[in-house]
Amino acid sequence: MPDETTIPALEQDEFSGLIGIDTAEINPPEGMYARTWGSSRHDIAEGLHRSLRASCLTFCEAEGSPPVYFITLDLMAWMSDRDEAGIRGPVETALEIEPGRLILQLSHSHGAPFTDPALADAPGGDRIASYRRDIIAACLTTARAAQATMEPCILSWGVGKCGLAYNRDLVLPETGEIICGVNPVAAADDTLIVGRISNGAGQVRATLVHYAAHPTSVGGANRLISPDYMGAMRELVERETGGATCVFLHGADGELTPRRSFEDDVEAADQNGRELGYAALSVLAGLFRPGERMVFDRRLESGATLGLWRFESVPPDTAIDVTLDHVTLNLGSLPTIDECRAQCDDAPTGFERERAQRRLALREKVGAGPTFDLPIYVWRLGRSFLVGAPIEFYSDVQISLREQFPDFTVVVLDVCNGFLSYLPRAEDYPRNTYPVRISLFEAGSMERARDKAAEMITSMM
Repeated sequence: MPDETTIPALEQDEFSGLIGIDTAEINPPEGMYARTWGSSRHDIAEGLHRSLRASCLTFCEAEGSPPVYFITLDLMAWMSDRDEAGIRGPVETALEIEPGRLILQLSHSHGAPFTDPALADAPGGDRIASYRRDIIAACLTTARAAQATMEPCILSWGVGKCGLAYNRDLVLPETGEIICGVNPVAAADDTLIVGRISNGAGQVRATLVHYAAHPTSVGGANRLISPDYMGAMRELVERETGGATCVFLHGADGELTPRRSFEDDVEAADQNGRELGYAALSVLAGLFRPGERMVFDRRLESGATLGLWRFESVPPDTAIDVTLDHVTLNLGSLPTIDECRAQCDDAPTGFERERAQRRLALREKVGAGPTFDLPIYVWRLGRSFLVGAPIEFYSDVQISLREQFPDFTVVVLDVCNGFLSYLPRAEDYPRNTYPVRISLFEAGSMERARDKAAEMITSMM
C-alpha cells in the first residue's frame, strides 16, 4: 500500500475533446507590394525565404456542439478596420460563427506583406485584392477541413524556458535616448509554453508553441518574403514530431525582441527559429503520456531513504467556455484625423511617410471620441485559458496572469481580431519609448486591460 501523503502530484494541464487541425500556404503573388519597414529601399520583394502559412485549430466538447476556431496567419499587421474586417468578416459569415468563437491571430512577422486595400495604388498594389481573396479562401478551406477531421484528442501543456527574447528598450549611454534594440542588461520574460495534441491512438497531431519575441529577426534591408523565425522553428519541430503540424502562438511581446534583430540576412531568422524549436522540443520531451500524472508512491530503504513515484491515470478536463467582453480605455493626447492626413501629405522621406501613414490608420480606427472599448477574448479549454486582444500587450500582462492563476496554463495572445498598436506599462510613459510615442491610450490602460482579463478568467473558473 502506498504511504499516506499530502505531497502534491506532478501533473500537466489538459483538455479533452474533439480537435481538428489543418494548414495551407498563403504566399503572396509575385510582384505584389511588400514594403513593411520605413527603412526599406524596395517596394517589391525579390523572392521567398520560407512559405507563409495559415493554420486552423478547431475545438469542440462533443458531437453536435458548436466548435470554436483558432486561425493563425503569417502576416504582419492590419493597417485599417477595412483591412481586417474585409477578411475576418467573410470568414465569420461563411462559417456562421457567433462573436467570440473565432480568434484570428497574426504572427506579426515583419517580413510578411501588408494587405490593406488602401495600398492599391502603391507599386504592386494592384495584386493585393487577389491576395486578400486567397487569404479568405485559405481561412475557409483550413477551417472546414479542420472541422471535418475533428477526432477525440487530448491537449497537454508543458512549460519551459527559451533565452531567445531580450528586452528591446536600449538606452544609448551617450545621450540617454531609448531606441529599439537588444538591451542586454534588462530582464526579459523567457517563458515558453508548449501544447501537444494527441489522438486516441497516442499519435501527435499538432504542437502549439507559445512564445513572446517580436518577429523582427530581419529588417528593412531584407528583400525576401519571410515568416521570420517561426518558419525554421516549425520546420524543426515538425521534422522531429513525425510531421505533426506545428502552430505558433504569438505571445505578449510589446517590449521583447530576438537576440538577432533587424538584420539583412534571413539566416538570422533561421538561427532564432532553431533556438526556439530546440527549446520547444525539450518541453515536449518532458511531457507525460496523455491522461497521466505522477504521484508519490512509497518510501524505499536503500543507502539513503528513497522516495518512489508512479504514474496514475487522471481524466482530463473537458470544459470549453468562450467570453467576449470590453474594457473602456481613455485615449491619449492624439492629433485629429485631419492633422494625421496633413502629416502624411507633408512627410518628405520614406520612413517619415511610413510613420505618418501608420499614425493615420491607427487614429481612424479609434474614432473621434475620448475613449475606446477594447475587445478582450478569453477561451477556457480545460485547464488552460487563452486571452487575446487586438493589441500588443507587454509581457507584464502574461507574467501577471500566470501568477494570479497558477493552477491553470494561461496563454496571452497579441494581435487577435484586429490591431491597435501597443499598450505600454504606466511606468514607461515618462521614459518616452517608441511604443509610448505611438500608443493610442493613456498611461494605466495596460493595467486596466490586464485586470479586466483577470476578471473574465475568474468568472469562467
